[in-house]
Amino acid sequence: MNTFSHLSPFLAVISGSLFSGTALCNDIVLPPPDKKGGKPLMQVLHERHSTRSFADKPIPVEILSSLLWAAQGVNRDDPDYRTAPSSRNSNEIEIYVVLPQGTYLYRPETHRLEKVVQGDMRAATGTQEFAATAPLNLVYVVDQSKQPGDFDARRKLVTACTDAGFIGENVYLFCASEGLGTVFRAMINANYIQQCLKLPILKKVLYAQSVGYPSKS
Repeated sequence: MNTFSHLSPFLAVISGSLFSGTALCNDIVLPPPDKKGGKPLMQVLHERHSTRSFADKPIPVEILSSLLWAAQGVNRDDPDYRTAPSSRNSNEIEIYVVLPQGTYLYRPETHRLEKVVQGDMRAATGTQEFAATAPLNLVYVVDQSKQPGDFDARRKLVTACTDAGFIGENVYLFCASEGLGTVFRAMINANYIQQCLKLPILKKVLYAQSVGYPSKS
């Protein structure tokens, strides 16, 4: 597991409580997502917009759980079927969850977070200043080993970007429903994020997305 060792102690919201310290368990089992309620679809579409200024307020783990399920969670008995479509159902997009205390890989099949980086790497996820302070940044990575073997390079790129976009829009709609702000970002240093996450050669960083409660100012 990679470590950002220069960081100060943190406060993190885990299982609805505040834990302080410099290390957390490697994995976090998320609470069940709330699959009921929310605003009507047409209202959510009307209210969907991008936000680039976020309040200094953590996202409760219950909200994070539902957000990740909405993004790419399992929505049928077969764990290969998700809330977001993918080309030939390859599920080639991975979501890395960047929080102040560390970075995790979201595992939709078990609805849990797997620790991959210790410490705060939010600033590494974007060139905009708000990326460093947004309570949550999502990084979308394509696992090229999961893409169809008969796809040429162009088709692999097009389908990966499209499939990541489906996930990003799910996040937008969830945020509009829950009073959160978000912005989907292509202005990233993909190579630097790749190094921070220590990704293998067949995994490539595509986009990032910041999430948080909108700033009132």
